[in-house]
Amino acid sequence: MQPAPVRPRELRAAFPAFALGLGLAVLACDDQRATAPQASASASAPSGADSAAPAPSAAASPAAMEAAKRDLPPRPIPIGSSGPIQPSAPAEQQMMAIQYTLAMVSPRSTDPLVDKAYLEGILPKLAAAVRTADKGKTPPNPVKAAKGNRKIEVDMGKGCTERTPSNLLAQRAGSSLKEAYDAGILVVSCHDDRWECHQSTRDPSDVLCHAAPRR
Repeated sequence: MQPAPVRPRELRAAFPAFALGLGLAVLACDDQRATAPQASASASAPSGADSAAPAPSAAASPAAMEAAKRDLPPRPIPIGSSGPIQPSAPAEQQMMAIQYTLAMVSPRSTDPLVDKAYLEGILPKLAAAVRTADKGKTPPNPVKAAKGNRKIEVDMGKGCTERTPSNLLAQRAGSSLKEAYDAGILVVSCHDDRWECHQSTRDPSDVLCHAAPRR
């Protein structure tokens, strides 16, 4: 006995139900595929994957990070080395030293305001200190404020080194680089018959010396 042929009208009536069932089956398969990768990814990832990735601080050198933090122009020599920049140094290096020492004394919005009481008190103390420590003939009026009272300049006959500014403050004037910075002083410098050394109060390790014969 042969089955009765399916009429076109019956086929058209049955197609919507078939299509609906097929769509639901496809959606169910998609849901399974969507949830499966999450489980497989967590299972296949090595336990030390996150720790193996280098941290940002490891990628950048400490010197580069420090320079970025201080927001200063390129230094002619690495931080921690004071030089001095010799008269025979390349012109580019000497220009970098000039730009750097100018930036050292340039105030930022985060720097303290100048404490005039501290400034008026420390200048005579430093003048007395340099006359005692000087290894040459001390010029008259050896200490003055400059650059809008952001810098203290100490003139001396002989003996200016990278340690002189901090030593004069701490050992002979009863102060410190931190106290000077808190009072808004950004640089303390010494200048003798050969050299000038600029000591930052923001960063005690930041000292730069260069040739500066007194005229």
